[in-house]
Amino acid sequence: MITSYPITGDNKVETVRYTLPEQSVRKGQVFINQTQYFEGIPLEVWNFSLGGDQICQKWLQSHQGCSLSHKDIQQDQRIVIVLEEIIELIVGINTAIKLSQFNNRKIFEKVQVIVAEQLGIEQNQVSLTSNFALNLGADSLDMLELLVVLEKAFDIQFNDQVAKETSTVQKLVNYIRHLRK
Repeated sequence: MITSYPITGDNKVETVRYTLPEQSVRKGQVFINQTQYFEGIPLEVWNFSLGGDQICQKWLQSHQGCSLSHKDIQQDQRIVIVLEEIIELIVGINTAIKLSQFNNRKIFEKVQVIVAEQLGIEQNQVSLTSNFALNLGADSLDMLELLVVLEKAFDIQFNDQVAKETSTVQKLVNYIRHLRK
């Protein structure tokens, strides 16, 4: 358990309040009355909201006026553990999204330079939404030459189907990212 419930008493939930941790401790305490508290609650877990409600606070407040049973105390501790795991997952997802966005941006920047050079246009004319034929004036021969250069630049291999279906820079960047995994 990451939390503890160190003080014995009547376990009656009177007022729920979070106490910030001291300098030497990273996690706080959640008091349910004047003397009893849960210890080891990370602030980010206490503040975690879903649907506008702070989960930990709402659960304890729903027991206001009641005495917590041993099972209730364990339930509260499990809620803290689950919320901490959810927060870790959210951080991991956000990190993966940022990494993906970074990788896409790097691929796009390289593609942008190559497309501009191959088609004899300015780099700022090449955006993710650019359509090769409609916006950049590329014909089928231009596309074939472009794909050959991109294969060498990214050390990848395009198949014929991709060559036919790649109509925008975004599709090309997505496909390159997919091949490089």
